[in-house]
Amino acid sequence: MNMESKLASSSRNSAKLLFTGSFLFLAVMIFSAPDAKAQASFAPININLSYPQYQRLKLDGGYQYIDDGGMQGIILYRQDENTYIAYERLCSLDDEPPVSVDGSGLFMKGCSSTYSFSDGYPTGGPATRPLMKYRTSLTGTTLVITDEMAF
Repeated sequence: MNMESKLASSSRNSAKLLFTGSFLFLAVMIFSAPDAKAQASFAPININLSYPQYQRLKLDGGYQYIDDGGMQGIILYRQDENTYIAYERLCSLDDEPPVSVDGSGLFMKGCSSTYSFSDGYPTGGPATRPLMKYRTSLTGTTLVITDEMAF
């Protein structure tokens, strides 16, 4: 075999190894992440905050359930007059039951865990991951929730 043939053969083998290695790496990453949750896909949700049904969202700490988006719905939380956080109601530990706001209105609860309104992280119970958050944007009195994940 001449030098050009050896180089061509070596190049083909390297390409095969690279492809195989990339495929294996991707497969391992996908299947070794059992904690990964699916993401919901939904059309943007437009909320006119001046409507009476969103009265709770006029005060800091107010919340509203939104059934039109997410995998099990959304908890929309008003942190302050310019900051609204949209949490997925699907528990970060298992699927049942959906996360809800505690009767005190001070925290969220689900799957035997409690979650903070400020960042969605668990504050008690077996859950170790935060609730998923969807991106929100506010223009005037119109709040838009999209299916894009917020971090």
